[in-house]
Amino acid sequence: MVQKVVLCGAGFLGSSIATAISRANTATGVLRRVQISSRSPGKVYAKLKETLPPNHILKPIPVDVTRRETLDKAFENADAVVSLVGILQGSPAQFEAIQWKGAENVAQAAAAAGARLVHISAIGSNASSKISYTRTKALGEEAAFAACPNATVIRPSLIFGPGDGLFNRFAELSRYLPVLPVFGTGKTRFQPVYVDDVGQLVEIVTRNDPAIRSQVDGKIIEAGGPDVLTFREIMELVVKHTGRFRPIVPVPWLMGQLQGEVLQRLPTNIFTVTGDQVEQLKTDNVVTHTTSPSYVEFTKLMEEHSCTLSSVHDVLPQYLK
Repeated sequence: MVQKVVLCGAGFLGSSIATAISRANTATGVLRRVQISSRSPGKVYAKLKETLPPNHILKPIPVDVTRRETLDKAFENADAVVSLVGILQGSPAQFEAIQWKGAENVAQAAAAAGARLVHISAIGSNASSKISYTRTKALGEEAAFAACPNATVIRPSLIFGPGDGLFNRFAELSRYLPVLPVFGTGKTRFQPVYVDDVGQLVEIVTRNDPAIRSQVDGKIIEAGGPDVLTFREIMELVVKHTGRFRPIVPVPWLMGQLQGEVLQRLPTNIFTVTGDQVEQLKTDNVVTHTTSPSYVEFTKLMEEHSCTLSSVHDVLPQYLK
């Protein structure tokens, strides 16, 4: 049996998903071939082509999630579509066009193709939020379920690993700044999850296995790693593993907001932070412990498939410099 899995968005997480699916092909006895589809899929495809067996990856097809007509051809004969649609910075209109309407286009195209949908969202998504990122993430989830009631929504906490925009960014900042800033008291909590663990989760969810589908179809999975860390503790890990001692200095929320309002108007660079991002840092970003039947427990699902979650303490020394 041969199946087609389209990764719509790809990039950092998409590469891990593709690798996880490729590795599972032998174990599951099903050949799932991955197709990378994004605005510019060539770079990710070229990198994956160097590491994956030739029959595990299809030629990429460029798409624009804001243009529905570009998605139909890409999703043709797909068994599963993984929607990795998202941006971290942009105007309210851009967030709506990509994270809401773009996600809706992907979901509707997946439904039209008869493909299962796995939609990657984020912990903290909230349709009532004043923050464009979190509001449109929630609206994207709603659109996904409206078009594909059997979709699976995955909400990761902060994703870390080689090439991430989290620990690597703070490590790079430590090269240029005499101090490392934390907004507020630095006590906001996060539950960083390893990129390969999320990739493995998507690999499991996209299997056309009746037992797995009965667990995950129409469900939400919040994915957090085994470690819950405060913002300050994250910075302490950066200092520890880079070997660059920097004082960790609290920055009042108001000053952070003002900084964000200024920097978000300048060309994006390593120092860029937006007002919305500062506002997001006021809220814990950890897994919600709920018994709601709409949710599937990430840790339990991974354990059922003999997957042990990776700790930041084990992984960071391998790549943070």
